[in-house]
Amino acid sequence: MCGIVGILNSSFLKNNSIDILKKLEYRGYDSAGISLFSKERIKTIKSVGKISELKNKAQNVSDKNFYGVIGHTRWATHGVVSKNNAHPFANDDLTLVCNGIIENYRKIQNRFVEIPKNIQSDTEISFYFLTYLVNKYKNSDEAIRVFKSVIKGNYAFVIFIKKNNCFYLLKNGSPIALSHNKNSSYICSDSSILSDYSDKIYHLKDGDIIKIQQSKISSLNKAKILFEKNEIKQNPYDKGKYQHYMLKEIHEQPEVIKTTQKNYLQEFFNDFESKFKNLILNKKIIFVGCGTAYHACLVGEYYFNKYTNIDTSSELASELRYKKINKDEKILFVFISQSGETMDTLMALKYIKKNKHSSIVITNSLQSSMVREADVTIPTYADKEVGVASTKAFTCQILSLANLSIEIGKMTNSISKKDYNKNLTILKLLPIKLKKLINDFTPEAKKIAKKLSQSDTCYFIGRNIVYPIALEGSLKLKEISYMHSEGFPGGEMKHGPIALIDKKSLTICLSPNNELYEKSISNAEEIAARNGKVIILSSVKIHRKSLNTHNVSLPKENFIDTPFIYTIPLQLISYYFALNEGTDIDQPRNLAKSVTVE
Repeated sequence: MCGIVGILNSSFLKNNSIDILKKLEYRGYDSAGISLFSKERIKTIKSVGKISELKNKAQNVSDKNFYGVIGHTRWATHGVVSKNNAHPFANDDLTLVCNGIIENYRKIQNRFVEIPKNIQSDTEISFYFLTYLVNKYKNSDEAIRVFKSVIKGNYAFVIFIKKNNCFYLLKNGSPIALSHNKNSSYICSDSSILSDYSDKIYHLKDGDIIKIQQSKISSLNKAKILFEKNEIKQNPYDKGKYQHYMLKEIHEQPEVIKTTQKNYLQEFFNDFESKFKNLILNKKIIFVGCGTAYHACLVGEYYFNKYTNIDTSSELASELRYKKINKDEKILFVFISQSGETMDTLMALKYIKKNKHSSIVITNSLQSSMVREADVTIPTYADKEVGVASTKAFTCQILSLANLSIEIGKMTNSISKKDYNKNLTILKLLPIKLKKLINDFTPEAKKIAKKLSQSDTCYFIGRNIVYPIALEGSLKLKEISYMHSEGFPGGEMKHGPIALIDKKSLTICLSPNNELYEKSISNAEEIAARNGKVIILSSVKIHRKSLNTHNVSLPKENFIDTPFIYTIPLQLISYYFALNEGTDIDQPRNLAKSVTVE
C-alpha cells in the first residue's frame, strides 16, 4: 500500500527511480510521481494510472543537472484519485512524499490560515504545514523537529528542502529503509529492493529523524545509525511462461512448500522442545491476522484443537488492539502476516507487548518490522509474492501452523509418536500431491469458471477445517473478479444464509471424506432443492445424484493436508473466472499487497 523511493548522488536518477517504482507496483496504487532536485531547482512529474504513464510523461525530462530524486506510488486514503493528489507534493522550496496516514491533519488544517481549506489529502495538508514552518524558521532542522512533534499517526516521510540543500527521513510506524554505498544513498519502503544497490542497510526506527547533507548521514533525534548486512535478495520480477503472477504463484506452491518443509525439518523445528519449551507452555494461544492471514489463523485453531490440548482462539488484528487483554493470564500470541508490515497486525503486536505477553510471528519477510518486535519468528519460504491476492504465502502459512501444532502436540504428549511421524510423512509428500492436483484440476477450474459466468453470486460452504478454506475461497473470488461472494459454515445455512439461495446463485460445497461428510452433502442438497446450483468438491468418488448439482473429485485427504487440497482448486476457479471477466488479476482495483495503514 503506497511505495517510496529516494536516490541521492547517483547516476540515472530518473530511470532508476521509475524502475524501483515499477517493482513497488505489487503494493497497490492508483497514481505515481517523481521529483528530481538540486540546490537550484525542483522538477516534479506526476500521473494517474500505471507506472507506464509516468514513464511516458518523464521521457523527455533530463536528469543531468540533478543530484537526487524522490518517488511515490499512491493508494488513495484521503482525497480522490487525481494528479493533484498524487505524490510528490512540491513547490520551489521543498518536495516530499509520505506513506501512511496523518490522523490529526484536519486539526492542523483548521489551526493554520496558511493552509487552504479545500484540501482533502492529509499529505498535502502536511506539505503546506511544513512549507509554513520552513519559511518561519531560519534553521530547517528546527522546522523538521517542530513538524515531527505536531503530526500524529503512522507514517514515513521523505523530504528534500532546498534552503539548506538537505534530505530528511521521518518514521513512525510505516516502514522505510536506507542503504548507503560510497557517496550514494538509496531509500525504499521495501528493503529487499535495496539489495540491488547496496548490501548495507539501516531500518529506520519509530521516532527517527535522519538527515542527509552532501552524503553525510546524521540523526536529529540522536539515534545510533548502525548499518547491517542486507541479507534479503530481490527476486526477479518475471512471469516466465505464465500470463499473470497469480497463476505463476499458484503453480509455485508445490516447490515452495517443499522448500519450507525441508527448512523446518533441518533447521527451525529441529530440537524444537529444547528451544521453545518455555515460550510454548502457556495456558492459552491466540492467533492474530487480517484477511487471508486471518483465515490461516482459523485453520491453525482446528490444527491445535486436533493435535494439542491447549486452549486456542483467533482474533482479527484490527479488533484485538482495541480490546482489553487480561494482563495476569499467560497467553502466547501468534501473529501471521505475509509482509510483516501489515499495520493492524503490527499495532496489535505492539499492544500485547505492552501487556507483557509472549509473541510468535509467522511471516515471509525476515527484515520486516514485525520480526524486530516479536520474541520468535517462524519464517515461511514462499519467495516474493507479487500478486496482490495471496496464494503461495497462504499455503506456506498453514504449513507452518501444521508443523507447529504437531510439534507442540508431541511435546505435550497430546499425540503419539506414531501419529507425529505419520503426519510428518504426509507433509513431506504433500508437494507431489499438490503438483498433480494443479495439473488435474485446471480443466475443471475452467469449466466451473464458465458456470460462474451464468450466476449473479457465489457462496462457499464447508465444515470444520474446510470452513476457513470456504472463507478464503470466497475472498479470492471477491478480490480478483469483483463478484459478490460469501463463505459460511455448512451448518449455518439453515440459520439465515439459505434465504439468499435462488436459481442465479452458485454454491461451492467443500466435502472432505470425514465424519462430517454426510452432513455436508445434506447441506448441498438443501441448496439444490431451492433451485440453487451446487458444485461439490470431494475425495468421495460416488455422490448421490441430484438436480442442479455437479460433482468434482479431489485426491484422498488426511486431516493435516485437507486445507491444502481444498485451497488450490478454489484459487484456480477464482483465477480462471477473473480471466474470463477481464479484470486486473495481479493488481485488483482498490486493493494493496501490503496494507500499511489502519
